[in-house]
Amino acid sequence: MRIVALDFETANASIASACSLGIAICEEGEILDNFEWYFRPHHRYNYFTNTHIHGICKEDVQDEQEFIFYYEKLEEILKDAIIVAHNAMFDIGVLNAVCDLYGLDHFRNCFLDTVTISRRVYPELYNHRLNTVSDYLGISLSHHNAKSDAYACLLILLKAMEAYDAYEVEDFLERSGMYMKQNL
Repeated sequence: MRIVALDFETANASIASACSLGIAICEEGEILDNFEWYFRPHHRYNYFTNTHIHGICKEDVQDEQEFIFYYEKLEEILKDAIIVAHNAMFDIGVLNAVCDLYGLDHFRNCFLDTVTISRRVYPELYNHRLNTVSDYLGISLSHHNAKSDAYACLLILLKAMEAYDAYEVEDFLERSGMYMKQNL
């Protein structure tokens, strides 16, 4: 089973303003790849108010392609994959918003949220933010760098599965009493 961790960063408060996407790919328990794409946001959303969060500014992406350029590549990566994200409703929301913006089909993948997973597996934590969970599990993190965030998210899932002695997602979900959601 292919698991793909996603993490979007946005230029501003609009979920349609994606400016970077971190991706980490795992198959059969082996991490195959981890990378990041930068996007020039659609002209309607090409203003930056979130630079203080992730460090990306308009000049960093002015020569990059827009999201639509990466759609087919992402389609290939996500084919038959389970998506995982930390606070997945945000990342799935960004993914759907940019697809809508360009008139593209939504990705209909099932997805897991590592916030929900970490609450179940590590209830002793005072919060379940990505940096808190990563620190607790000894995962190196450059927070709000999409590549690093996606990688950490994937490791959180793999460590949670290991904590339940489950090496397949379906076994983990059954043992933990959790379930996947479906993107519409």
